Amino acid sequence: MKWAGALFIIAASLFIGWHKSRSYGERVRQIRQFETALMMLESSIAYGAESMETAARSISQTIEKPANLAFAEFAEALAVSEKSAGDLWSAVLKKQGIGLALKKRDLQVVEQAGCMLGTVNQTAEARKLQLVLKQLEKQREEAAIEEKRLSGMTRSVSLLCGLMTAILLL
Repeated sequence: MKWAGALFIIAASLFIGWHKSRSYGERVRQIRQFETALMMLESSIAYGAESMETAARSISQTIEKPANLAFAEFAEALAVSEKSAGDLWSAVLKKQGIGLALKKRDLQVVEQAGCMLGTVNQTAEARKLQLVLKQLEKQREEAAIEEKRLSGMTRSVSLLCGLMTAILLL
C-alpha cells in the first residue's frame, strides 16, 4: 500500500510539473495569436474597407482559441453597446484575461492596442498598432527565453520533489 501511495505522489508531481511547463509554451503561443490578430486588425484599419465590428468578427473566425474568443466577444460588444471601442476592448480583456496564459504585462500591452480604437484617424491607429506589435514581439521573445530556461527545470524539480516526498513517506 505504501508503494502505491508513493507512485501516486510521484505521478501527481510529474503531472503538476508537466502542466506548469506547458503553460510557458502556451504563453508564447497566445502572444503569437494576438500578434497575428492585431496585424490583421491593422491591415483592415489601414485599408478602411470594413467597420471595426466586421473586422473583429472576421479576425475571430480566422485565428485560433483562446484569442478568437476575445475578438468574438469584442465584436458582439461593439454591436450592442454604445461605449467606445477602447472601453469595450478593455472590458473584454479583463473578462477573457482570466482564462489566458498571458502575464499581466502581456495583457497590458494587448490592452494598449484598443485604447484609442475609433477615437483617432486611421494612420494614428495604424501607427499605434505597429508600436503595440513591436512590444508584443519583445514580450514573445522574452516568453520564449523563459520557456527554454524554465520548462525543463520545472519538470525536473517537480519529479525530484515527488521522489523526495515519496522517499520520506516510505
